[in-house]
Amino acid sequence: MNSRLTPFRPLRRIVIPSIAAALALPSAQAAWALLDNFDSYALGETSAATSGTWNTEVTDSSASTIIATDQGNSLQTLGGFTWSGAERNLTGTDAAITVGEIKTFYWQVKASYTSNGAGWDYDFMMGLSPDVSNIDTTDAWQDFAVMPYVNNDATTPYINADAPGTFWAAMTPDVWYNVWVVVNNDATDPTYALYMSTGTDAAVLVTGDANWRNFSGNLDLNAIGFMAGGNAGTQLTVDNIYYSDGTLLTVPVPEPSIALLSGLGVLGLIRRQRR
Repeated sequence: MNSRLTPFRPLRRIVIPSIAAALALPSAQAAWALLDNFDSYALGETSAATSGTWNTEVTDSSASTIIATDQGNSLQTLGGFTWSGAERNLTGTDAAITVGEIKTFYWQVKASYTSNGAGWDYDFMMGLSPDVSNIDTTDAWQDFAVMPYVNNDATTPYINADAPGTFWAAMTPDVWYNVWVVVNNDATDPTYALYMSTGTDAAVLVTGDANWRNFSGNLDLNAIGFMAGGNAGTQLTVDNIYYSDGTLLTVPVPEPSIALLSGLGVLGLIRRQRR
């Protein structure tokens, strides 16, 4: 017997079953499906960079682009171009929300500015619509059913939803926020709940009974989009869009998780000790 192996046997007996259990256990992460993190695309104008996966609705080609950020690549929409942004068709995919379904969408968003205008600088719409044909450069306030939005002065952005009572929460410029919308696409009384947080913090409720901004009930939601008006010098950056059936308020973490990688690293160490 090789005595060098003896000290590692207890660790091996603990770690290997633990890793096997971690691989077998269902987790909250497994319930999330990634719609897009934009990392597979080239940089540049959104329609061209994504080969049409995302379609731009712009009055200027620079208004919607895939850019490099501290999170990899992200989708950015600029203010100051009347109404401009990008949309994605969800028709026929698992991401569409059919009538009667409850589904959660998650994304990260950052409002930032390079110049501070007068008063109402931010005017950003984020949300879901029955069809991509509804999303255009005419007036983004009319484009979405589920429509959280960012507004206010450049230095003091707020996220909002149309709801009774308090329906807004303060944001800090140039900070990534987690946004969850839990959509109840009820046939007669559709509503959604809006949550937000930063980092890995738990979701905090902004409003639990937000109204459809536009459109009547009994419609599938087959499009997602991010549109901007507001003043020049403002930017809305979006990343890591996920969706899930039902209500899910965890922060999605790309697989494999750090914990699992750490466990596999220990397993590798054990195997090296056996050589």
